[in-house]
Amino acid sequence: MNTSHDHPQASTSSSQAAEENCAAPLHKRTIASEEILAGEKEIWIQHGDSIYRLCETKSGKLILQK
Repeated sequence: MNTSHDHPQASTSSSQAAEENCAAPLHKRTIASEEILAGEKEIWIQHGDSIYRLCETKSGKLILQK
């Protein structure tokens, strides 16, 4: 099984530059919402001098409010 994720080469130099500028990092730190919420439907997050409310809706979506 081939697990390589090679991208086809762009046909023009401007296409190549655009692809390089939009390239996503290979790995970002990921935390499961279940770990953050820890069984709660709502938590408060302090970020700098501000407090944000993160809540899970009845349909399972997350909402972040200031």
